[in-house]
Amino acid sequence: MTLAQTYYEATSSSYAARPQLVHDIDTDVCIIGGGFAGLWTARALQKRHKDVVLIERNAVAGAASGRNGGFVSAGFNKDLSAIAGRVGFDHARALYGLSRMGVELVREETALGFPGVNMKPGYLRVSCDDDAEGMKREADWFSREFAHDMEFWPTERVGEAMSSEQYYQGLHDAGAFHVHPLNLAIALAEEIKRRGGKIYENTAALNADIDGVRKIIVTPRGTIRAEHVVFAGNDLPVGDFPDLARTILPVATYLGVTRPTGTKLAEVIRYAGCVQDDRHAFNYFRVIGDRLMWGAGISTSLKQPADLEEQLRKRILSVFPQLSGIAIERAWSGVMGFTIHRMPQIGMLRPGAWIASAFGGQGLNTTAMAGEVIAAAIAEKDDRWRLFIPFGLVWAGGWFGKTYAQINWWQRKLRDRIDDMRRKKAA
Repeated sequence: MTLAQTYYEATSSSYAARPQLVHDIDTDVCIIGGGFAGLWTARALQKRHKDVVLIERNAVAGAASGRNGGFVSAGFNKDLSAIAGRVGFDHARALYGLSRMGVELVREETALGFPGVNMKPGYLRVSCDDDAEGMKREADWFSREFAHDMEFWPTERVGEAMSSEQYYQGLHDAGAFHVHPLNLAIALAEEIKRRGGKIYENTAALNADIDGVRKIIVTPRGTIRAEHVVFAGNDLPVGDFPDLARTILPVATYLGVTRPTGTKLAEVIRYAGCVQDDRHAFNYFRVIGDRLMWGAGISTSLKQPADLEEQLRKRILSVFPQLSGIAIERAWSGVMGFTIHRMPQIGMLRPGAWIASAFGGQGLNTTAMAGEVIAAAIAEKDDRWRLFIPFGLVWAGGWFGKTYAQINWWQRKLRDRIDDMRRKKAA
């Protein structure tokens, strides 16, 4: 029997087939891209009584949105101290506040009772070095500068949550959570459809004329006329913006889910939330019933490694050797969009044309936040999108950018090996 490519596909909710656009259509807003950025933007616009048409060149949530770790926590891929260093603390606080708003938007939507989303609370970031004072300072910094209470967990409490000699102290965010991302995306799409929105799959944007008051989006079998157009996600179209895609660096990351482990997993990991360690080439994981989902690694080569299951298994055993004998049932890659400045691209390209992209490593909350910000700008002339102006469209460097990103990842792995040697020598 052929297994589904991902655990999410194997456990996804059912839904009716979504058609291809085969006629011309008029709407208030056309959204190009059927990942989370596009879906959240559509929902936010519907709440503001806007007519919405969403088109997706393949399938809704068929790329990164339906294949990621499902983490929903505040913050961005770029370190907060680096953001503050670039734009100042007041500006950084406003951005961080928007990211926390995104968490609450996802929470509120999942509270509608969407099937199969399986929201589980808690996010724990653990240290691989014994540095209690440093972790306490960081917790105090979050509370003082960003009014966000992160709970410091001493080594003993981390040890109660999981049995690993790799981990010491931790910072716990009780307000964060994780979800089944594909089921969430399916539920959002069904809710959009139920409320009168139109979603078309297998409908690529071949061209976009956005100079006039009415924007014209050409697809293989139909044309869309809209007052506004939103370029959402990483697969950006050509046309008036042929250089948009050049601002995105596609990067693959890897996830796997073990076979059922019986009682063994519960004896080793006793924490139900999501976990990330602070290695340079970090691991992130969560328990799903009696299975373990594990993520690690990035590559600018988008081809999935032939030995991915074994790579992930070794990663797990390096942290939890007690789980010897486990096997990876499904392993897969997902292609994320990154920018050079490591922040999402959110805002106005020109009057009536908007962008919400580059959410790789940002967390699902940022896609919901982007949808809310853009919908408020379109419907209410809200200007919060201007907070992202310092992180605009920047060329990703082409082949040089890919090479630099890959070398950076190799350097991270090398630093982890050096740190591991240092820790063994000190033990």
